[in-house]
Amino acid sequence: MTENDPGRRAAARAAEAARRARELAERRRAMAGSAGSGVDDAQQAQQRAAEAADHARVALERAITGHERAAQSHEAAAEAHDRAAERGVGDSDEHRRRAAEHRREAVANRSAAAVDARRGAPAPRP
Repeated sequence: MTENDPGRRAAARAAEAARRARELAERRRAMAGSAGSGVDDAQQAQQRAAEAADHARVALERAITGHERAAQSHEAAAEAHDRAAERGVGDSDEHRRRAAEHRREAVANRSAAAVDARRGAPAPRP
């Protein structure tokens, strides 16, 4: 398994979620007996917010990459169907239909990648 293996990444996310759940349970117990939040609490909250933003950024980058890979796969499949139709392998009309379908899916995936990229872009300055 490589570091970028989906299974390894999922296991790492599960371990992080379990660690965070334990931390939240501990914090809840501590807050039950306290009078309010302090400076340490605010700093911890800021740190957690920064970590959450980093995780969201990474997830968004992965989604964009996934959409782009899917688009490339659809384009490759469309080309394969075109070649099969040109060579007269099987039903040429069906190959052309499937090629067009794959191209539509590629466009949809590229559109989804663009939407995600805009979602992750910094807000325009006034």
